[in-house]
Order: sequence, then structure tokens, then C-alpha cells
Amino acid sequence: MLLSNSIPKSCKFLTHERSVPLSLLMHPLALQHGCASPVPEWRQQYQSRLICRSNDSGFHANALASSISPAAAKSSSLPPQLVPPTDPSAYCVLNFYHLTQIADPQATVEEHRRFMELLGLNIRGRIYVSSQGINSQCGGTVEHATAYAEWIKQQPGFQDLRYTIWPAEGHAFPKLRLKYKPNLISLAGGMETMPVTDPAARATPLNPSRWKEMIAQAQEEKMVVLDVRNDYEWDAGHFEGAERPAEEVFSETPVGEGELEVPVYLKEVDKDTPVMMYCTGGIRCDVYSTFLRKKGYSNLYTLEGGIQNYLRQEGGAHWKGSLFVFDARMAIPASGTETDALPAAVPCSVCGSPDSQLPHVNCANIDCNELFIACSTCKTRYNGCCCEACTMAPRLLRPAKVDGGHYGAWGNYADLDEMGPIISQGRTREGRVARRARRREALKEKRMEFVAKKLARKKMMWDAMARLEALEVQAPQQLDGGVKVACAQ
Repeated sequence: MLLSNSIPKSCKFLTHERSVPLSLLMHPLALQHGCASPVPEWRQQYQSRLICRSNDSGFHANALASSISPAAAKSSSLPPQLVPPTDPSAYCVLNFYHLTQIADPQATVEEHRRFMELLGLNIRGRIYVSSQGINSQCGGTVEHATAYAEWIKQQPGFQDLRYTIWPAEGHAFPKLRLKYKPNLISLAGGMETMPVTDPAARATPLNPSRWKEMIAQAQEEKMVVLDVRNDYEWDAGHFEGAERPAEEVFSETPVGEGELEVPVYLKEVDKDTPVMMYCTGGIRCDVYSTFLRKKGYSNLYTLEGGIQNYLRQEGGAHWKGSLFVFDARMAIPASGTETDALPAAVPCSVCGSPDSQLPHVNCANIDCNELFIACSTCKTRYNGCCCEACTMAPRLLRPAKVDGGHYGAWGNYADLDEMGPIISQGRTREGRVARRARRREALKEKRMEFVAKKLARKKMMWDAMARLEALEVQAPQQLDGGVKVACAQ
């Protein structure tokens, strides 16, 4: 329950035993339903008093309005998963990040924690704080989520924070993970040395409408559309013209000092070529663009607000498939459809059928745990496993999650008296971990070989087009020369 709801509308002091920063208690929800009364002694050190409000609903309406775009508000073709919820008691997913200098990130973590406890906010999800800002994917009720986001916007350096809320059927995250992390995202070598808090060092942001215009011309103008997500996210859905990431996960994206330490799709590209970068929410693009700028790429563009913002503003134009998300939903549609199906951008990884459906499924074989996309027939045929071999695994098979969803801890699927030794054996370096490492290495080599062949074919096509353009230029010149000779004779 919110603190504001626990205080009667009659005059009552807002009391608390421990010292709380002024910025915590000046939040509108903390002040709501209070009274213009003298300040308690413990608050006199801040030389301020509690401002009283009674039945003030304006704040909450403004907080919701800040997360609803005009295009979304007037659009009736958006699927329900993209329409911002307005019921304060409804559950939602809250997404935001903000890159700014934070002098004491660990103290900031505790301040956020105290604010949630003070107002009784039931927020769950991942909230990471570093010296370079905050990155969050969390959720709760609309009332709690917007109260938290609006409070952050009142903190120094966060006035320009942008956040979005998305509908959810309940808590989309199992628990709250509010913690200090040196790096807001996983990237080889970390991001502490990158000038990510300097807007001039990052790529130029494009609003969704401008992005839509540019991506429609990307192939004709020979622009590079660079997906900086994990490869399995690309499988769920991607923009037209974007190649599948060569790296399995974003943390493997090149950040080295060598000349060739760039994504494979940029190695044969002139550094003045326009590069359109995109990711789910925008933070990976902002961070990685600072590295590419350092490498000399001058025409870098990012999608403002990420894919989620684009789909809400422009629908599924130039988008294939659905959108992978990192919460209990796992995937959301790109545009309004008559069915509840979530189409993938790639065929079934088991039989090759084009009728593959999201969400992804983790293989029911614990030793495998491969995240894969399949059609409904293969999901049922192999009982949630990624292949026939996994159905005959010598160890534990978990219950099939044909409709997707996250598995819990290993012990949830076995009687510890009978299966405990098997589970523990699967955790050893000689067991599941080693096998998965070898499998990943083999898949990585296979992907790199595929990417190399694809780049070679693309280079041949570009060379052929260049020769054709050269011939088209030469033909009129030769014709003009022949006419001049004839006239001279």
C-alpha cells in the first residue's frame, strides 16, 4: 500500500524514525492527503515543511501522459500489448535508461531502495546503477511504476529521463534486483572507459518517423542497417535489410583496438557510409556507437527509444516478425492482427516450416537448455526438446513448455532424494557447462562461415553493380564521340 493511502485525510504528521533525504519525501504521492502542519523535529534539519494535498489527481494523470505518445493515444490499430495502460491498478512493465554521471552510485542505490520502502512500492525487476547512469527493466502496478519513474525525473541529472510503460497480466519479473553494477550492459572489456555520458560522442538519434523514412531507402542508398542485439532476438523479429548478428550474444560484439575489431558487416564498408543502429530500448546502440565513433565511423544513427518506441509510433512498417522482450512476456506483436499468434522472422529450427511461432522455448533437456524457435507441431512432437536426440537424454527432462516461459531452478523438477546426485553432476565443469561451451563454439564457427559467404556474395553483387554503372556512363560518351567524328567527315 502506498504511504499516501495509509494517511487519513484529516490532519496528521508524516513521521518516520530514520533520516530520509528531502528528495524522498517531496514526491507528490508521499505528500498526497497530508495537511499544512508544523514540521516534525527530525525534519527541521532540512529547513522545509510538508506541503499538503487533498484528493489531488492531477499528478497521476500527468505522470501517465508522459509515457503515452500522441500517435499511440490516437491509434486504434495497435495490438493490446503495445497500448499504454491507464488503469492505476493494472500491472505494467516499466522500461527506461539514462546516461549521466553519478558521483556515488552505491549511495544512489540505497536512496532508491529507501524511496520504494517509504512509499511501499511493489516494484520488481532489474534496476542497475553505475557511475554512468541507470538501466532498468522493471514493473508493478501503473500507479507504483509511474510514481517511481516520476520521482527519478526529479533527481539531479535525470530531468530529461524518458520512460515507457507496457501492459502486463501480472508481475512480469519474479523479484526486485536493485544493485550497483560497474557496467550497465554486458560488453567485452566493460564500458567504464567509454564516453557514454557525452551526447556528442554517441550516434545521432532519429525519431521513429524519420527512421521509417530512412530505412525505406536503406538498400537503395547502400546504408548499413546494424542490429546490435543477441542473435536469438533477431530470429524473433528484425528490420528489413538487417543481417543476423554474427555474435551469439551482444557481449561478444567486437570492442578491440585492432583495425578489424568491428562487426563483420562493417569491415568492407567505407567509414562515411550511413550506419543505422537499433536495439530493443536504445541503450546498447548508444553505448556501442561511442566505440564506432572512435573507430572513425562518422555517419551513425540510432533509433530513438528503440524498437519498442518505433512499433508503438509507426506500427510494423519495415519490420519482420515479432519483438523479443526480456520479461515474462518473452515476445510481443509488431502490429495488430486478428489472431493471438506471434510470428517469428525465421523458419522452424527443427523441420524448417515457415509456420514457426513465438515465444522461444528452452530445450526441456537440462543438459542442453538451448533457446530455440519451432512450429507448434515440432514443439509437441519432441515434447519441448530441440531435437529427437534430446528426448532420449540420460538425465533429467523438465516438463515441456510448449507455449514458452522461463524454467525455474533445477531442483524444482526432481525429487531431491532420487535425482539430487544427477542434478549436482550436471553442474560440474565436466558436465553440462563443458558440453554447452563446446556446442556454442561449434555454432559460432558455423555462423562465421555463413556470414563470410554472405559478405562475399554481397561484395560480388556490389562490384557487378559498380561495373554496370560505369558502362552506363561510358556508353553516352562513346556515342557522342561517334557523332562528332561523323560530323567532321
